[in-house]
Amino acid sequence: MLGRGSRSVHSRRAAISVLGTASLLAALSGCGLLGGSSNDGGSGGGSNGQLERTQITVGAMPIIDSAPIHIAAQKGFFKEQGLDVKLETVTGAATAIPKLINGELQFTYGAYVPVFQAQAKGTGDFKFVADSYQTAENIFVIMVGRDSTIKTPKDLEGKKIATNTKNSITDLLAKSAMETAGVNHSTVTWVEFPFPDMQARLDNKQIDAAVILEPYVTQAARAIGAVPILDTSQGPTSNFPISGYTGMSKFVAENPKTTEAFRRALVKASEVARDRTVVEEAVVQYARLEKQVAQLVRIGTFPTSVDRTRLQRTVDLMKQYNMLPANANINIDSMIFTPPAS
Repeated sequence: MLGRGSRSVHSRRAAISVLGTASLLAALSGCGLLGGSSNDGGSGGGSNGQLERTQITVGAMPIIDSAPIHIAAQKGFFKEQGLDVKLETVTGAATAIPKLINGELQFTYGAYVPVFQAQAKGTGDFKFVADSYQTAENIFVIMVGRDSTIKTPKDLEGKKIATNTKNSITDLLAKSAMETAGVNHSTVTWVEFPFPDMQARLDNKQIDAAVILEPYVTQAARAIGAVPILDTSQGPTSNFPISGYTGMSKFVAENPKTTEAFRRALVKASEVARDRTVVEEAVVQYARLEKQVAQLVRIGTFPTSVDRTRLQRTVDLMKQYNMLPANANINIDSMIFTPPAS
């Protein structure tokens, strides 16, 4: 796996300069375009003559998890497939889903959890085109302040813990890891704060702990001496699927060759992302990370295919923690895009 070195969070503090929080927060909350389109037009290159359409708009986020789509745009992989892809900033799958439904977006990056929730509610009929990100050790961590009285996972019981969004992938990972560690998570008071704000909330003792992801894990350790108490990627959530690229089933059915061209470009980008230096170079550009931070943050893995078994784990865990009704009828096979016969 990428970035799973043996260095602890603490040992890296002195080597890391502080992440420009304000600039990254601005990127995360922005609604403009991320780096424009991947080429200057919809003609030429790849299998353009066979595509149902060449111009598509795709939701993306300026975070490490969505590195493949940015790599594909930066390196011209979409253009090779005859596509003119415009990347539009979204804050997550939950906010991107309405844009998928009304046709503003043809595809979007986002966590699987809100897509499964929307599918179960009948909000729309969705199709997973490509996988994006999978957990690794210490990329999603429950952290506490330097002088906290919380010393073990069990001490988290009865405390106020921050999550970025309730009933999200963050909640799911945290609750599962806590249960695995013998922690009664039902005693926890969950509060919502954006990831960039959690460090300050911990430092000001407005919260007892926070579920933080990279690069904020590294930043909090260096800036305020935050201490990791529990890694949420273990046991049932080890190597857990976080996010992927989703489209509407109707669009995919009407544009199978365009969808396949999009998928091929992402697969190539995910393969390239096995080289950590490629990811580092990319995130410095689109996520505005300082180079030193990009070199030292822990990074998960970028799968090259959508795996039914991994997605079933997500659905099962969501039902276990009441993020989906127990009787929710989720047909995962029908939600995975099948490339057209050549």
